Amino acid sequence: MRKILFCLITAAASVGTNAQISLTATAGTAIGTYTTLKAAFDAINGGLHQGAITINVTGNTTETASAVLNGNGSGNSNYASVLIKPAAGVNATISSADTVATIKLNGADNVTIDGSNNGSSSRNLTITNTYTTGGSPVIIWVASTATDGALNATFKNTNIYGANSSGTIVGIIVSGSTLGAAAEVSNNNFSSINNSFNKAQNAIFAIGNATNTDTGFMIKNNVIGSAVATDKMGYRGLAVQNAKNFEISGNVIAGVTLGSTATAAGILVGAAATNGLIFNNKISDVSNTNTAGYGAAGLYLSCTGTASNMLVYNNTINGVSGYGYALGGGASDNGNGIIIVSGGGYRIYYNTVVMDANQTVAGRPSAFNVTSGVTAVGAIDLRNNIFVNKQTQTGDRYAIYAGTADTVFSNMNYNNYFSSGTALGYIGAIARTTLGELQLGFGGNVNSLNVSPVFVSATDFHLAASGNAALDNKGTFVADVTVDADGITRNAITPDLGSYEFISIVLATQDVAAKTKLNYYPNPVVDFINISNDTKINNVEVYSAAGQKLANENINAEKGSVDMRALPSGIYVLKVNTEKGSQSIKVMKK
Repeated sequence: MRKILFCLITAAASVGTNAQISLTATAGTAIGTYTTLKAAFDAINGGLHQGAITINVTGNTTETASAVLNGNGSGNSNYASVLIKPAAGVNATISSADTVATIKLNGADNVTIDGSNNGSSSRNLTITNTYTTGGSPVIIWVASTATDGALNATFKNTNIYGANSSGTIVGIIVSGSTLGAAAEVSNNNFSSINNSFNKAQNAIFAIGNATNTDTGFMIKNNVIGSAVATDKMGYRGLAVQNAKNFEISGNVIAGVTLGSTATAAGILVGAAATNGLIFNNKISDVSNTNTAGYGAAGLYLSCTGTASNMLVYNNTINGVSGYGYALGGGASDNGNGIIIVSGGGYRIYYNTVVMDANQTVAGRPSAFNVTSGVTAVGAIDLRNNIFVNKQTQTGDRYAIYAGTADTVFSNMNYNNYFSSGTALGYIGAIARTTLGELQLGFGGNVNSLNVSPVFVSATDFHLAASGNAALDNKGTFVADVTVDADGITRNAITPDLGSYEFISIVLATQDVAAKTKLNYYPNPVVDFINISNDTKINNVEVYSAAGQKLANENINAEKGSVDMRALPSGIYVLKVNTEKGSQSIKVMKK
């Protein structure tokens, strides 16, 4: 009898040891161990585990079929929430070769996958789909049913990898009960935060209900694509359609290559999308290699409504190229940094777009493109942007291209346009060679510039401190945007153009005016800034970028220092009062 009991205990322990899934629940059966996530989901669907459920992944799993979690109340299921995460200290992979999906939330609410094994932003969980032979597999499918949306689905700190960029359709798809179709019932409050994606056609494709558009999408701080050719995305970085009140921010999309008759894109927003925020994204290395001459876009905007209310700001875009096609400037023809193909209600502020990847053949690429599909009067408000085309292939290359009338611009001013080609812009079927001609053709632009910016490097699009005096303080205040892409406060009167505020240094010693011999260093400053002058400095007043007086430092000497330690990172104006008058200098606090 003792021998039999010992064998039973040993067998039970063996099952627990070999299980890769450890589950706890606040109701129903409190504890469960499984070899696959699918088996755990099946148990939840059957009502075995209930309440708030936590699933710890303790080892690698190979899913034999899609792990499908049905909605609460569907059949016997009775759960409040489901959290899936790797166990403490564990790095694990959930893998499947299923032809549909690795994981499917079938109208399931309140599901979170958090890939960190220590409660931080580390990515310790990988979810893959390895199927390569035909079909249209996805990795994670957030699906509505005919009567129930999958609400509050959150995915964070996870590596989401496909088999290859042409076989795996999507990393995370949010759609209806038919893969890729609009949701029958809204899948509200979907979030993808700090995930890594590669080897799929799209990282994220979120398409909501066309009538009652989905709300609350948050797509933030994801890393999409790769410099490795075999790991790139094969169509888009991400796409959002039929959604409202959403945010796409802080994503790094670098590595999208398409070779077919479509438009490659870093970010696509369209259909019945409204009330969106698209900001602080970095998009690069987006190309279409199709030899028939098809295009690519860093940011592709195609909303159907003329009052979409899209706020697009502080984005940095470079390295976008199509194959090239000279007979048109449309989305499907060339590479474009930002392209708007339909709708209206676009506010485009403080973006830096640099076309620095050559097309294969001549064409009509541009940093900013508005196609003939945009017809609504006042559809676009375009201010405080830097649009640069420094490509070197033969043919046309524009900073701005419009296949429509100038009436689509409600406001168009305080932008910097520069092209290495013979013309800056194109509108009314006419190339506009000079800034004056561009102003005549587009209207507005009274305060716009034609200056070649100096960037910190070929990959860092902060404006350099030297060589950019002509661009310093040349923007206009826009109430919608108060900080730059680094979180530094924008000057409330004369902000800088593009994604980043900057300090202009005319001379290495920062001699503000040769006649006064006023010098100051270091800039940017961490703690103290040292100031010297050939006459006595009475005092130094410190002002915020918004003009608020923050401090006053008495010097009463020809040399002194100002304590900046208590101030947060940002841009400040120091008013130096001397015996001969006052000078104002702009300082950046790190």
